[in-house]
Amino acid sequence: MDALTPGHRVHLASMEATFPGWALVVRDGWWWATKRVPPTPEQIAAGVLPDFARPGPFELLAALTVQQGILMSLGAA
Repeated sequence: MDALTPGHRVHLASMEATFPGWALVVRDGWWWATKRVPPTPEQIAAGVLPDFARPGPFELLAALTVQQGILMSLGAA
């Protein structure tokens, strides 16, 4: 994991608490999310990603929120 600023550590800890179904890491300057339980074929068809990266914490938070919305629409979250 990359060295994080104190502010980035706060963002990461907050996202980990909010989205426990995702493993979150910062690697090579990118913020990564990996679904702890691989998505089902139905979830993949609806747009759930097994993993993805974004360039910063705010972009990752936005993407995780979208993923959570998809899962909720399927009754999986």
